[in-house]
Amino acid sequence: MADGYAWWLAQTPGWGAVRLRQLVECMGTEKHIWDQMTICDSPETYLQWIRTAWESVDDTARGEILRIKPQDVRRLWEHRNQITRSQEEYHRWKETGIRFVTQSDPEYPQRLKEIYDPPYAVYVRGNLPQEDRKSAAVIGARACTGYGIQQGRRLARELAAEGVQIISGLAYGVDSEGHWGALESGVPGATYAVLGCGVDVCYPAEHEKLVERILEQGGGILSEFPMGTQPMPGQFPMRNRIISGLSDCILVIEARKRSGSLITVDQALEQGREVFALPGRIGDKLSEGCLHLIRNGANVLMESGDVISYLYPNRMKSGDDNGKYATNNQEKGTIIAETESRTSTLDAKVSSSNRNAVYSVLDCVGKTMEEIMNLTKLPLEEVRAQLLDLLLEDQILETVKGYYSLRL
Repeated sequence: MADGYAWWLAQTPGWGAVRLRQLVECMGTEKHIWDQMTICDSPETYLQWIRTAWESVDDTARGEILRIKPQDVRRLWEHRNQITRSQEEYHRWKETGIRFVTQSDPEYPQRLKEIYDPPYAVYVRGNLPQEDRKSAAVIGARACTGYGIQQGRRLARELAAEGVQIISGLAYGVDSEGHWGALESGVPGATYAVLGCGVDVCYPAEHEKLVERILEQGGGILSEFPMGTQPMPGQFPMRNRIISGLSDCILVIEARKRSGSLITVDQALEQGREVFALPGRIGDKLSEGCLHLIRNGANVLMESGDVISYLYPNRMKSGDDNGKYATNNQEKGTIIAETESRTSTLDAKVSSSNRNAVYSVLDCVGKTMEEIMNLTKLPLEEVRAQLLDLLLEDQILETVKGYYSLRL
């Protein structure tokens, strides 16, 4: 079980998941790692001990190259001075409800154990995904279109209602829409967010309410990065391998041909995960990635049933089991997604009037947001809010990025 020694070890500067795993394989436990350091008189002596121990591990591990180098051991040696602080920190965070789960813990996700480079440990707020339920990652562009917002949210909601856990990264765009869609299903433990920073750091900060809702509804926030770790670009590809690793399949909603989403897809394929891609408009930059994936053999994602058929191949077509996880609204209450950042502060009557004004100036020819502002005399934020609501209600289309027209 994880303890203060494991917490200390996980924070060793410059030590990644592979080196940490190999060290534990050599030593057996984190406590033994520390005890042996107190016996050795130098980093060089300790490294020799590690190499000797590595030679004695089982046949499977011996086929692997030992990645621990002299400079790594020197960092670990210097890190000894942090043992007291780390153990105090471990108990302090534990009291707040933060859980620290290492590979030796029974609750460490089995799906992660099966990937090439599973994190040594994960820090968790709330819960971890349930092992006996299927999981799907919903990923895509941060600057997604109305089409991406609509489809990502719908697919996540429908899949969550069927008991599928939605895994994503809390980012702007498709990620957050996937989380919100899952929450709208009303199913407990519907969605889990994997961060590229510490779990005590909300990134982006605007998604604090989303984090609260995920936790309230029985989901979880997790990361392999120590508490207090700020988001850095190099950490997100590491985060992405956990998103795909926790999932049985990957849903790409919108993506450019060169994007972080496709990095996640590459990792998913290496992990043996199935990939589904939502088809988009030819010529649309945010559809290029999905169309490229489909051309190269990804499953075409048309409806949630495509994913359900893959995850539950033996499920009866009669639909007897469909929706068995869906919450009764009268007993549990309907989960309503937060929309403060998108809606006007006007009262309902004025908001309805503004929506009608926006809708009335649209026709079959696409109009830009600036043209709509000029025609309605409404401010930018109000036009944006009403367009988003109309898109989500499937009353209008974003035919090309930035051009809005009526749905005929």
